[in-house]
Amino acid sequence: MNKIFFILIAFVSLLFSSCEKDNIWGEGLAEYEHVYYVGFQKSIKFDYFVTCEIAANGSTRWREGSSTTNGTWIALNENNVVSVPFQFHSERVRSYDAVSKFWVVASGLTANDYSLSLEDGSLLSLDGSGVCTLTWKQAVKGLQKVRVTRKTAATGTLKFYCLDPSKPVNNNDVSTLVNNKTAEYEVDGLSHDVSFDATKEFVVTNSKMQVVFN
Repeated sequence: MNKIFFILIAFVSLLFSSCEKDNIWGEGLAEYEHVYYVGFQKSIKFDYFVTCEIAANGSTRWREGSSTTNGTWIALNENNVVSVPFQFHSERVRSYDAVSKFWVVASGLTANDYSLSLEDGSLLSLDGSGVCTLTWKQAVKGLQKVRVTRKTAATGTLKFYCLDPSKPVNNNDVSTLVNNKTAEYEVDGLSHDVSFDATKEFVVTNSKMQVVFN
């Protein structure tokens, strides 16, 4: 009987020892406890290009593909307005709100030709560097859609970025992936949302989220 008892104790000790080895990370590395990620929501593949189009007659459509010229066009129901979806990745609920940035680079368009707003109608404005912010309450994961409204007959393109397009992006250097950083938290952008030339010091060459006014 005693022999069976000691065998059982040895088995239980081994079981707990194995569990401890599998749980060496605990709740995760402390340096990443307040790090979050922001990127564009996509429906087919995370590194695809998304193009939204607003035609001169107000009709709208979008497509997703391996380049800006690939993919099947899908008609949208709302005239003169398309939405750019931003996804915030988090597994925590915090006492603070997290703020992420996005950059807009316009080609052929001015601020008078379009407007940006949230789904509740609140208008968004870009600063002098083409930067706008989104607030994520208590740093909870979620989705926010920025509505782009065409206001004039001007033609051109708006390119959206979750990483500063004026700076190099290097997957081997996480400091180049910072979207916003404060004393409390850090929000990183996702490198697969831009295309960049690794042979030219990782210079960003294009956005993978654009709105075209035809």
